[in-house]
Amino acid sequence: MSTPTKPGQRCRVVGGRTPFNGEGASPNHGKIVTTVFLHAEKAGIEQENVWRCQSSDVLQTYYGAGHAADFLECWLEVQPEDTVEPPALRREVDA
Repeated sequence: MSTPTKPGQRCRVVGGRTPFNGEGASPNHGKIVTTVFLHAEKAGIEQENVWRCQSSDVLQTYYGAGHAADFLECWLEVQPEDTVEPPALRREVDA
């Protein structure tokens, strides 16, 4: 698992914290987000980096819901770059 290192990286949410179950799965688990910026302050028991992320999906947080939220670095897994060509560049091959 690789954690984010810079803004603009696509990541899958693999962890979280909720007021009901503490550390563990959250309603955002499995959603794809993009890192926006790294906060100056660290958080969590092990004082980890905190990333502000955004998503086209609605993200749920302690303070509400929206398209942006903060995630500990260990809750994010960087996704590989898309290697599929855009549809306009693909060629149809006649069989």
